[in-house]
Amino acid sequence: MLLAIPMIALAFGVLLLQLANRPARLIYLVPLLLAFEYRLQIGGLSMDLAECSVLVVLLVWLAHAWERRKTKSATGISRDGWLIFLLALCALPSIFFEYDLHHAVSAYRDLLWPFLFFFVFVRIGLNCEQIDALIKVTCLLALVNAALGIAQFFTGNYVWLAGPDELEWQAYKTGLAKLSSLGGHLGVGDTLPVGLYTGANNFACYLSTPLCLVTTLAFSRQLTKRQQMGSVIAAGILLACLLFTIFRSGLLIYVVSMMLLYLFLSSRKGVLRFFVVAVLGVALALTFVSEGLFDWDQFGSIAGREKMISESWALIKAHPELLLTGGFTDLYHLQSKEPQEIHNLFLYSVVQFGLPATLLFYTFFIRLLWLALSIAKRASGLHRDVLAAVTVSLGCNIFLYGATTMLIDSVQTSIWLLFWTGVAAHLALFLRCKMPPAASSALHGRHVFAGNAALPGAESA
Repeated sequence: MLLAIPMIALAFGVLLLQLANRPARLIYLVPLLLAFEYRLQIGGLSMDLAECSVLVVLLVWLAHAWERRKTKSATGISRDGWLIFLLALCALPSIFFEYDLHHAVSAYRDLLWPFLFFFVFVRIGLNCEQIDALIKVTCLLALVNAALGIAQFFTGNYVWLAGPDELEWQAYKTGLAKLSSLGGHLGVGDTLPVGLYTGANNFACYLSTPLCLVTTLAFSRQLTKRQQMGSVIAAGILLACLLFTIFRSGLLIYVVSMMLLYLFLSSRKGVLRFFVVAVLGVALALTFVSEGLFDWDQFGSIAGREKMISESWALIKAHPELLLTGGFTDLYHLQSKEPQEIHNLFLYSVVQFGLPATLLFYTFFIRLLWLALSIAKRASGLHRDVLAAVTVSLGCNIFLYGATTMLIDSVQTSIWLLFWTGVAAHLALFLRCKMPPAASSALHGRHVFAGNAALPGAESA
């Protein structure tokens, strides 16, 4: 044990030396900070360690600025910057209409802090090799987390970060899951996988994009047989862990993402691919509504969400002024007596931040994801497959998973989503730079990111 202390100190010293030699390597701390969930309580201040990702990207941006003496971010603010600025402006009045000012300020910070991360991340000027390395590190950490989650499921141990509330909820959920057909087949015990997270649902959300990505790579013709086999094994581990979380929305997101990717990436022509997806869609629908398979808490979950949604609509009708300002979350809880937030991203955002801020939030993601898919449609190669997988997975998380939960109430999850959005942004740049002039000119004028360039780092693509 005593020998471990000098070994850890030596490793830490080597790490500091490497960072001092190349400060831009700090960027690889971002996937590490997002790979676990830990909340610090310092007096009245509460924050997730993942929020330090903003500090990391700021330091990397400063390091790049020092090395290059000039960065593209100095040439102007692009449209994504204006959208973020308008979002901050429109959401600001919500603070002054809540009874609990401290909570309102915290919710406002949780909304904008991830967007600040994105704003800096896409302006650093990372090159293609750095983005590839970030993707590999992130997927590797997800794989390690999934292996830990499987161990948690079968042993009931190593649930280090789960809080008392999560364990109480797990006891309720596993009790019902044991009575279902799926729970019986999986051998549900007393513990669900949480990895290095505080809850199973957040953990499942963390796994969704890496799972979609490695599954796509498993079928990619751009990889060797050995690389494809490695992707198949990684996808199997991630999918097994996702199954063990007993998280129906996560499974639905994964299946729908893969069906959409098949439509997008398939080389089959005509109606055949649409027929295949239609058959799979019908099979999926029958699976989810079939008696005894996914119905361990069917009535409780659906009835509870319907009640939240109906009560939020009733609040909007009684107080239409909230559409302009937001800030009515406390009143919602007083009227509904519901301890949980509204389990619908759109309605939660409207009640919390107002309709203008909500529309700007959706506009931000729709615009960037649409442009990324437009570039992927005209491109080819491995990066095109990766970009398509990341973009489709993000879209399903925001619009499909967002229909059943508030999603942005967790700053950890929001930073995670905007990290992958930033990765898609960089990949879109690299693909656009490789396009023939005719294909690239079709996208001319659609400035996506920093300055006058469509995306940051064009000179290093």
